[in-house]
Amino acid sequence: MKLTEKQLEMIIATYERLDSATDAAEKAGCLCVDGPLHEAIWDRFECVIALFDPHEWIPWYIHENDMGKNALEAEIGSRIIKVKSIKDLLKVINA
Repeated sequence: MKLTEKQLEMIIATYERLDSATDAAEKAGCLCVDGPLHEAIWDRFECVIALFDPHEWIPWYIHENDMGKNALEAEIGSRIIKVKSIKDLLKVINA
C-alpha cells in the first residue's frame, strides 16, 4: 500500500501532538519517561506506523533527520536524494 501525502502529513502531525502531550505530562509529573504508560504509548504509535512503513523511514525522518532539517540522504533505486520535506520522504517510502 502506498502512502499519500495527506496520510503522511497526518502521521507526522499525530506524532507532534503526541510528543507535545507526553512532554507536558512529564513536566507536570504525571508521566514517567521510564514508566510503563510512556512505553505503551510510544510502542503503540510505532507499531501502527510500522504497518505503513515497514522500513522505518518515518522514525528516521523524525529523529535522525530532525524532520528534514538535517537534509540527510536516502537512496531510491540508483538515485540519492536529500530528504528535506514530507514530499521527499514520501518518495522514499513509496519507492
